[in-house]
Order: sequence, then C-alpha cells, then structure tokens
Amino acid sequence: MDLSLIQGTISGLKVAGDLAKGLLDLKSLADVQGRVIDLQSAILAAQSSALSANADQAAMAEEIRTLKESLAKAKAWDVEKLRYKLVSPWEGAVLYALKQSQASSEPPHYLCTRCYGEGRKSILNSTQGTKGRGAAVCPVCKSEVQSSWVNVPAPEYTED
Repeated sequence: MDLSLIQGTISGLKVAGDLAKGLLDLKSLADVQGRVIDLQSAILAAQSSALSANADQAAMAEEIRTLKESLAKAKAWDVEKLRYKLVSPWEGAVLYALKQSQASSEPPHYLCTRCYGEGRKSILNSTQGTKGRGAAVCPVCKSEVQSSWVNVPAPEYTED
C-alpha cells in the first residue's frame, strides 16, 4: 500500500479538524462560509486519499490471493512429479513413465516431457504418426514422439 496515500488521508483530516476548530473564532457570516468551503475541500481530499488507499489494498489482496494459488499449484506439482521417472521406452523416445511404487490403481502411462517441464501432467496418446509409424502424441501441446514401429508399444511402469 502506498504510504503517501495514508499520510495524505491523515494530513487532510488534520487540516479539516484545524478548520473546524477555527470556525468557533469567526465573527462574520462571510468568514464562516469561506472556512466551511475550506473544510469541505479538506474533507474531500482526505476522502479521496482514503479511497485510493482502499483501492490499493484491494489490489494487493487480490495479488496475494493469486500468488497463494500459484504457490499451492506449484507445491502440488512438486509432489505429483515425484511419481514419474524419465525413461526411454523405445529407441529415440524420451518420456516420463509412472513409477510402479506410485501407481496405486492408476494404469501405466507416459507423460509429455514438454508439459512436464512446464508443470502440468499431460498423458500421451498412442496414434498413427505423421510419418506412417506409430507415435505418442500430447493432447495439450501436440508434441509427437515417433516410434520406429507401426504401433507404439503399450506403456509400462518404471522402477524407482
């Protein structure tokens, strides 16, 4: 939060208080009206500073919420990525395979190395590759890992 906004609010309220005290000493109506205008101006300036400080506080609260959410996702990914190990299931292929000890009831599968590096879990799908051979394709980033066979071998668990 901008400290100058808070100081401006306090300063404006102090000026308004001083003006209000000064009203008691005035004798003519014209002097009173002039001081009332000054008082209203000081109150409006203090109110403006307070509203700006409030808007800054709301923006910072939203930023903190977003950062906490990002941190929670990063921590969850740190735990999830430990369940996988980098493997080469066939010649020329490098993928992440689920460790057997981490599988519980999940079937064996491979993750896209690009998506894994970007902090997301994207399970590769077997398909016909662009070169007429089998391939493992990422449904998110569309990365393709070619196989030298007509079909991609079925995914297998890896050991720790």
